[in-house]
Amino acid sequence: MAELSSVLLRGASILFKSLYKKEFRKNDTLVIDLFDIDTFVIFLSPPRNEDTQLLHYVETIVERIRISIKNEIFNILYPCYKVYSGPSIGYSMVIRNSMLSNMRQIMQLVIRAKKTGEFLREKQSYEDKYLLQKIIIQKNIYTVFQPIVNFEKLQVIGYEALSRGPKNTEFNSPLFLFTFASECGLSFELDSLCRGKAFSSIRTLKTDKKIFVNALPMTIHDPEFRGVYLKKLLKDIKVKPENVVFEINEKLAIDNYDIFRKAMKDYADIGIVHASDDIGTGYSDLERIMELNPGFLKSDISLIRDIDKSFIKQEIIKAMVNLAKGIGSQIIAEGVETKEEYIKLKELGIRLWSGVFICQAVRKFG
Repeated sequence: MAELSSVLLRGASILFKSLYKKEFRKNDTLVIDLFDIDTFVIFLSPPRNEDTQLLHYVETIVERIRISIKNEIFNILYPCYKVYSGPSIGYSMVIRNSMLSNMRQIMQLVIRAKKTGEFLREKQSYEDKYLLQKIIIQKNIYTVFQPIVNFEKLQVIGYEALSRGPKNTEFNSPLFLFTFASECGLSFELDSLCRGKAFSSIRTLKTDKKIFVNALPMTIHDPEFRGVYLKKLLKDIKVKPENVVFEINEKLAIDNYDIFRKAMKDYADIGIVHASDDIGTGYSDLERIMELNPGFLKSDISLIRDIDKSFIKQEIIKAMVNLAKGIGSQIIAEGVETKEEYIKLKELGIRLWSGVFICQAVRKFG
């Protein structure tokens, strides 16, 4: 745990030093709190112009810092803790008192800034929840389609529907969007909206390829998206049921496999296949594969990243390839970003791919 904390602190230190160089003046002072090493303190130097009232700009400066680092802090912490985490940024001021030592007044500054930061963080959390609710109510979600390619045949076999929040906001990041929704208890509402938006967007795609649509385990039970309604929807958007693949997100547990299988039967009966998403993250993957026998296995991006440099990851992929062959499933390598990853995965027997590198290759051969 100490080693993990050290790694996270190092990442945060690099971020703050970069921010300091970019956003602050040379005479402003950046230090690390001696008592709380995860706290960074910036002392602002006097304004260049004597007529400038620094008090008028402190809140603006704090908000600018918050916006600059919020997503970066989230990206640093999420891989380790898998929860929504944001920075606590506050400010304070003190009137010079010659009867008190400088050190005591500095400590008062830091303590008050921390308390203000805790208050502002809580306030921002309420504001973010309101914005998320507003996004869901106004259906302010859009869908992008990422190709899934069979590189052996040089063919696009399908498209994964990926949801995005409003552009130029932190909710544009799907990771932030869904993680924060989980924190707010709005996962079902958001997932249902994204699924509906994905199917609506298929109209503009105009393809006869497979469409991969993400779904949480709980939303498979949604009565408004099963049976007659789903058949009518697919007929309306002119998509064959056998071309629809529901990607079941494996990060949330399936409490009862018997109930889940019965729910999935409604989809399977009309030809819809399901895929197990995020395989390789340690969420009882083998149990789920054994119980549900999915048509596709999607490897988690963390398993693919730098696989050309990791013997352990390569052995895991080898095992997945053999397992897939045995149960008649197909593996999709998700998040292939470099040529080196592509070459190594090809050597290991992976034939289906998605990712930035793959998208670039698709553009070359159409």
